[in-house]
Amino acid sequence: MAASVTDRTPHLGVSQPISTLRPDQKDIVMTDQLIATLKKFNSYEPKEETEKRMEVLRSLNRLVKEWVKKVTAIKIPSGEGANAGGKLFTFGSYRLGVHSSGADIDTLAVVPRHIDRTDFFTSFKEMLRQDPNVTELHGVEEAFVPVMKLKFSGVELDILFARLALKEVPDTQDLFDDQLLRNLDQESVRSLNGCRVAELLLKLVPRQKEFCIALRAIKLWAKNHGIYSNSMGFFGGISWAILVARACQLYPNASASRIVHRMFFIFSTWTWPHPVLLSALDQDRNDIPTLCDLIWDPRKKNSDRFHLMPIITPAFPEQNSTHNVTRSTCHIIRNEICEGLEICKDITEGKATWEDLFKEVKFFSRYKHYIALIMATSTEEEELNYGGFLESRIRLLVQSLERNQDILIAHNDTNKHRPSPNAKFDVRPENTRITIWFIGLEFAEHATNLDLTSEIQRFRTNVELQASGVKGIGPNSQVEIDMFYMKRTRLFSIIGAAALKKGRDWKPPKNPPPPMGQVPYRTTVARTSSTNSVPTTPTTLVAPSTPLSEAMPSSEPDSTTNNGTPVSRKRLVQEATSTSETVTTSTLEDVPPEKRTRDDTLEEPILEMVVEVANGVVEESATKCLNIDESTNTRELKTYLYQSHWLPTHSSLSH
Repeated sequence: MAASVTDRTPHLGVSQPISTLRPDQKDIVMTDQLIATLKKFNSYEPKEETEKRMEVLRSLNRLVKEWVKKVTAIKIPSGEGANAGGKLFTFGSYRLGVHSSGADIDTLAVVPRHIDRTDFFTSFKEMLRQDPNVTELHGVEEAFVPVMKLKFSGVELDILFARLALKEVPDTQDLFDDQLLRNLDQESVRSLNGCRVAELLLKLVPRQKEFCIALRAIKLWAKNHGIYSNSMGFFGGISWAILVARACQLYPNASASRIVHRMFFIFSTWTWPHPVLLSALDQDRNDIPTLCDLIWDPRKKNSDRFHLMPIITPAFPEQNSTHNVTRSTCHIIRNEICEGLEICKDITEGKATWEDLFKEVKFFSRYKHYIALIMATSTEEEELNYGGFLESRIRLLVQSLERNQDILIAHNDTNKHRPSPNAKFDVRPENTRITIWFIGLEFAEHATNLDLTSEIQRFRTNVELQASGVKGIGPNSQVEIDMFYMKRTRLFSIIGAAALKKGRDWKPPKNPPPPMGQVPYRTTVARTSSTNSVPTTPTTLVAPSTPLSEAMPSSEPDSTTNNGTPVSRKRLVQEATSTSETVTTSTLEDVPPEKRTRDDTLEEPILEMVVEVANGVVEESATKCLNIDESTNTRELKTYLYQSHWLPTHSSLSH
């Protein structure tokens, strides 16, 4: 009988399972505790909210059909397109059944061949604008995957667009057939990929129920640890889903609680940049040769060789879902996974609870130094359009900062913040809607004087140039953006105390991840009779020997002209580092000794940051006065700063 049960164990993926053991009583109890904790964190939505979502999707599906019918009547007046149809598909967390309360719904509007993308962003957008249930409507037409964002009866939705090479799109239409990808533009192929991947994911996991519970847990953990955002260089929902699915393949009979534990174990010891695959790459498709160029293949495509943490989608054409990951976000993700493994071990031993795993981590406890990125707009529409565009570009600033040899980590906060009521900025009076993003910085220990002028100047110039060509923004936009440096102890002057205190303090993992491409000496894999492979994907791919920072040319044009313009005013911030203030930093085993984190006990190191902004030519100087309080053995820096555009007013500074 036991042999019969073992024979029914599904074997999926590119390698044999690590273990086929079934849950014991302890696993069942821990899974029940996990589900109870997820409900406590609102990971499951109430029945009323589920019914509302279904009604919203039905209404939106009707709108899609009405829109297709109207456009068809204009383009095919003969009446031959009366049955053109049109259909709304769902994908992402909602399709996988792991969406939480208040989460958005990813949807895809599929239309026949005579409807084009221009119609989607014009006539369909106008139809939505006239609907009284629709709010916060804005389109991102220039995105890698063009999308329309809105709220329908309070439910947040993202709508993608795909045009099939078909005369009609009936209600029975599915998207599984690869031949549907023929003669489509790349934007439609990428849009269809979301739905196709979601369907394949559910087919490639052995137990859907356990997969969904484990994925809910990992999504909640990733969001509360600030590593859930594809556009900002971290992992998106599909990437985390693939990691959990791979853990399910390697432990096909495990309970949801054990899959969570095993997911952390597998990917804390994963030999990046080896790719994560759920199925073999389908590279020899002679029937659709034009799409083979889209398949992720570092042996043929130079750009794919520099992907740090490739996680490959299972649907044809297979692509890397983590191409936005940077050196800093790679390090942060690996550290968080190692910490997750340590907490799961404590949960198994009864030293911790699932709440300890899901507690939100305080971003502002990670670093002492920050760059604040400010956006000021006058209307909600400007804020939505420009804010979405700017947020997708922040990772480019991170990459630019990473190329500075004195910066070890540039960590962008995935959350945006509102300024505190008392914060003052030198902006136009009409620009009253202010949004702030933060980037935490960790410097090398040898760093004393840092000049970030070129990085900041180049980013701002590129953003303004690119924004001028974005529909919905245009060259006449009055949006103001700028950046300035702030020490952690001064953050309270621009954002509220609630944002600064939210969450628990961050702690580095006791066992940090090994250097990239190396297997840690502490890792051991327990093998059973059914285990014939290690928990890594067999591959012939070899990590590039050339460092990313040296091999990748800058994609950002130089913002200065031949004669050195635009030259602008300077901001000079000189900061004496307190000898009594302690910095908690993670251990970087792969960083040479001369670039490790600076010890603040060194004798009076001075940090100098020059930020140059192109908005007129103004020369400014700054002097500093160092006041030492012997009773508290602390140093308070008082810097004389000229008031300048965007510089916040600090009442504590002496002038």
